[in-house]
Amino acid sequence: MSARATQLKLEVKKVQELYRKMQADQKALQQQLKEFKTQAGSFSDVVEQILPSIVSVYVMDWDTEQEISSGSGFFVSPDIIVTNYHVIEDIADEDYFYEEDEIEQVLVETNDGKLRLAEVVFTGNAEEDLALLLISDFTFDPETGEQVESPQEHPPLELSFDVKVGDPVIAVGNPLGQFAATLTQGIISAIREPDESEEGDEEDRVAEVKVLQTDAAINPGNSGGPLINMAGQVVGVNVWGLEDADSINLAIASEALDDFLAGFEETFEEDSQN
Repeated sequence: MSARATQLKLEVKKVQELYRKMQADQKALQQQLKEFKTQAGSFSDVVEQILPSIVSVYVMDWDTEQEISSGSGFFVSPDIIVTNYHVIEDIADEDYFYEEDEIEQVLVETNDGKLRLAEVVFTGNAEEDLALLLISDFTFDPETGEQVESPQEHPPLELSFDVKVGDPVIAVGNPLGQFAATLTQGIISAIREPDESEEGDEEDRVAEVKVLQTDAAINPGNSGGPLINMAGQVVGVNVWGLEDADSINLAIASEALDDFLAGFEETFEEDSQN
């Protein structure tokens, strides 16, 4: 699928503000990678390899041009990004496939330092906490605020379903302001099947899908980003860390993401035939 053009234009001041923030974030990320190399050895090479596939997601109020929420995401195909549903829930409905005339858009910062629009195309429910975005072929010009056609395919990350307790992992996300420290290393500390959560548990909202527990810290900066293994494969989608609980951080297992992607493909094919 290819993205559709849009007439949206941002005020030059806002675009320049976002680009300055992006430059500061990139500088913070490079510093963190430098420190990470001394701590994680060859694992840092894996991180550098996958960074081109990871994005920052900014949900905007288009009337005021103010940021509503933000998070991370990553490419699962050359133009499709997965993120958490809770990152975009202020603008998108649950369990919905968006038609061509029902466009909800967000801003996406790609690893090459470009700012693009992306459309919400498919969402899950609160338990799945997943959503798909279709990235556009246009970048914002920091001098004019206008969109300039700049088609680019982005490398998708590979999913892995082979994960065991004790496996080393890293939670990765693009830097986001005060949450610039978004590379955290840990291990898989538990694997929770869908029926293991009890009613009233703090993790009820992912109780219907397989969840990985890790001691790799997950913060708002890497929520929606990938939890990767030593091979640079995605074993989970970072969700959140539990409040008032030390080192309990959760990711939606890649099997659940695979099922979600299959559901999107099926819905898309059915819609194309109608």
